[in-house]
Order: sequence, then structure tokens, then C-alpha cells
Amino acid sequence: MTRGETVHPAPTLLDRATVPLATLLDEPSLEAELVSPSPGALSADPRLAARIRSTPVASSIVIELEDPGLYMLPGDLLLVTGLAFSGNAEHDQAYVDRLLAAGVPALVFGLEPVHAEIPPTLLAACQAVDFPLIVLPPPIYFAAVTSTLNRALETERTRALEHMNTLARHLTEAVLQHRPAQRLVERLATDRGSWAALRIGDELYLGGHTPAGANFLDLFADFDERLRRPRGSRAGASAVFTAITVAGVDYEVAAHEAAPRNSRGRNAEGTAILAIGRSPRLSRIDLTALQLAANLVGLLLQLPAAQSMAVDQLIMQLLMERHGSQIIGAERERFARLVGNSLGGGAKTAHAVIAIRNPRLPADHDPVPAGETVASDTNWLRNLLHTPFVEHRSKQLRAFVGSPPSPGEFQHAEQLGWLLAVSKPRAFLELPTAMQEAEEFARAALHIGGHVDGNAEPNATSWPLAAAADPAVARVAAAQWLAPLLAANKAEQRTALTSWLRQHGSWDRSARELGLHRNTVRRLVAESQQLLGRDLEDPLERARILLALTAVDAELAPGASPGASSDR
Repeated sequence: MTRGETVHPAPTLLDRATVPLATLLDEPSLEAELVSPSPGALSADPRLAARIRSTPVASSIVIELEDPGLYMLPGDLLLVTGLAFSGNAEHDQAYVDRLLAAGVPALVFGLEPVHAEIPPTLLAACQAVDFPLIVLPPPIYFAAVTSTLNRALETERTRALEHMNTLARHLTEAVLQHRPAQRLVERLATDRGSWAALRIGDELYLGGHTPAGANFLDLFADFDERLRRPRGSRAGASAVFTAITVAGVDYEVAAHEAAPRNSRGRNAEGTAILAIGRSPRLSRIDLTALQLAANLVGLLLQLPAAQSMAVDQLIMQLLMERHGSQIIGAERERFARLVGNSLGGGAKTAHAVIAIRNPRLPADHDPVPAGETVASDTNWLRNLLHTPFVEHRSKQLRAFVGSPPSPGEFQHAEQLGWLLAVSKPRAFLELPTAMQEAEEFARAALHIGGHVDGNAEPNATSWPLAAAADPAVARVAAAQWLAPLLAANKAEQRTALTSWLRQHGSWDRSARELGLHRNTVRRLVAESQQLLGRDLEDPLERARILLALTAVDAELAPGASPGASSDR
């Protein structure tokens, strides 16, 4: 454990609906007073005060016997008038010890008709062990305490059912989305003071308000050792519990094994451990959600991911390697028909799509480094694009689709930290060419920091000087950046601006080169500046524009209009 982190004995967790002891303390009609722990101890130790107020209560019962714990369940609140107390210190201390051993959360003492005040020996016994002792003033109505508690419990049961239904839906949705492991722990711990952690092999996923300084490696090593004990032993179980203190904050922690349903034996690669922590106490909802989430992780691990991804790689390699020129005769039509049917039946052409992680965005708790991808990301891209042709290669995801992504799909990918590069439509026999075009667009997307869709009108965006180092990237990036000047009806403005920049801002030399009046050149350059929204007084901005114009001009077909690119 790290410095400042302490592990306590496992907490006592109830399997019944509970409400915190504060429910009774805060009810004004009861006028209940907490006398143990003492007010001084509570004010001096906020953690103790929080622990006492959060003590779970499951029901209430009135028993005036010497050993009421024999007839009570853990979580039962004990109500007494004090018939068993006569001022004997040893007796009262033994009485309190028995209540603690029975799991009684607190003792409620009603003044009168037996005692006009709390017996000092009982008060001392409770304060010695910080056992909650609550005093009710006369006249006492234990029925009012029970009624208040029952109303709160019923409300809690209804709230818990609604919350659990919502949480179950969110957890199920999480495992069907991009990065399911990370999304699951984030959904599992959305409340304040709660956190979740999932270890799969060497990967650790964190979600919620994780305590800074907690040593999760040691914590999971302890969980792993306890969960790996033989099932026949008394300690062996699929769930274990503990309590830790990190930086002065107390957490109850539960961990659950997540193994594939069809697993015949435990192994490091086929199992996972899921943990949830909460300050100061776990709830029944936490434990139910933990078990559900662990089952969902088990289903994820059960999927034949390695086999499925191998098939994806094989199919994509066949599509990429078999260029149209290598397919002859009737096989061409058959190949095109098979690809079209796989893409939805009505497709006649395909687009290549490359998805890359935006390296400028923080990775948060994701164990995958910024800019990197993992093979399981293919599941997300397949669902987003509705295509069977997806593969993971190095730092990219590559796919073929029958139609380009919709604006909503582009937006969804961006929200998840992905950049998409989409080629123009190509015949099924030209899939390698489409992928080569998407590769160029992907390099441009990294420079621009945004999507590049070869099928949409370019958007005016930032064109970095670094893009000039790669001609292919420069052309794509410049087309995005100079979009307002690329239309055919803007050829005059673009030509005038190019000349003016190359003549270092000389109106006279530009007018002579273009054969125009200098005022006409001024007007055309001013219109170009307005279209681009750039400051032509800025030397760096002039350099960017000239480099971008040069890059676009380089891809013009011989004899093409200077206002339109060859592939527009």
C-alpha cells in the first residue's frame, strides 16, 4: 500500500434495503439527540461523524431483554426504555459489546417512564467504543420511530428499483459501445464519492472519483489472491470485500470476479476483476450493480474476439490484395455482387474509411496511450458505420462502406476522440485505390485536427505550415483551408491573390503580370481576403496562404481552370 493508504477489516454489508441513521436524526418530529459518540468527538473527527450518520438501518425492533441480539438481524435498530439497566458499569459494557457483535447499528433510548435520564454507565459504555446512542425525549412513541423508518425504507426500495433499472440499461448499453471496458466503469461509478476499477490482464480501467494516491496494483493483488482460493475453502468466493483509507477518506470496497460463462478453468487471460468503492459506505445498489457489471464483463470475455478479428484481417487483406486487374471474366461481376451484398445490397461503389485517434485529446483514465488504438476498437467502428469490412492495423482502423458517414456519425466519432478520413466513391474493383486516397486524407486529418471527407464540400479550417512537408497532405489540407476560393466562379479572385502574394504585395507588378488595372487587382484581393477571413497584413498568414495556393495548383490537371481542382 502507498503512503497514506490504510486497509481495514472487511465491512459488514447488509443484503436488505437500508436507510442511513441520519434519517432518524434529521426527522424534526422525533427530536432525537445523538449522545454517543460525544458531540466533542464528532466535531473533532468529521470522518467519524460521517460514518455514524451513514450507518445503515434496515428495520426497528423493541426488545427489553438482557441479550436482545439473539433475536435480531444485522441492521435492526434496537428501541428500549431501559428496563435492563441498573447502573452497573460491567453489565452495561457487556450489553453494548453484545449489540456490536450482533450487528445492531444503534441503540435508541426513550426517556421515561423508567429513566429520567440516560444511565451514566450506559452512556460511558457506548462512548468508549463510539457506539451510536440516540435519546428520545418524553413522551416517547416508538411507533413514530418505526413509522418514520418504514416510510423511508419504502421510499428507498422504490428509488433503488428505479435507479437499478436505469443503471442496468446504462451498463448494458456501455458494453455495446466504443471502448466497452472503459465505458462500463464510468457508468458503474457516476455518483459522488464512488469509483470503479476493472483489471483485465495487464490493463487497468478506472472510472468515477478515483482516490488520488490509491495503490490499485496492491489492492487488486490482494483481491486476486483471495478470489483464487479454492472454491471449496471457507474463504473462497466470487466476491470479496475490504475497507481502505486514502488521504484521510474512508472507502468501502467490493470486488467481483468476471469470468467467461463457458470458462472451464481460471486463467490470467480469460478472467478479470471488477471493483467498486464508495465513501463512506457501499449500498445494496452498488453490490447489485457490481454483480451485473461483472456478468457483462464475463460476456465480453466470452466472445471469440481473437478469432473474429483474425477473420476481419483476412477479409480486408483479400479485398486489398485482389486489385480489379487481377480478376478476370465472370469473376469480376461475381466479386462486385458479393461486395455489394455485404455492404447492403444496393451499393454500386464503396468508400474507404480510416479512423485514427486524435492525439491532441487527453486519454483520461483510458489505459491506451494517446493516439494509439487497440483491436477491440473494430467493434465500435463496425457498429458506427454498419459495415462488415473493418480491420485494425497499427494505429489505424480501416474499413470499406457503401456510403460515407452521416454528419451525426462524424459528430459521434469526434465526441469519442476519433478522426475519420473518407475517400471518394470508387468501383468495387478499385478498393486499393480508395484506401490509398483515404491514407492521404488520414495524414491530412492529423495535421488539421479534424475529419477529412472527400465527398463533402471542404470546410475553411486551419492549414498548418507543417503540412507543406508532405505534398499529398499539403494538397488535402490546402483544399480544406482554401475552400471559399476553390469554386469555379472565384477563379479571378484566386488568380489575383496568387499573383499579388508572389509579387510580395506589389499592386503595380501584379497588375502588369495579370494585364489588369491596379484598382481591379485591389478589388479582387480584397474580395479574396473577405472570402478567406484571413488577415493579409500578417506576414505569417500570407506565407500560409501562398503555400496552400501552391499546393492546390500542383494537383491541377493540364489545361484545367485555375479556379477548380482536378478531383472536384
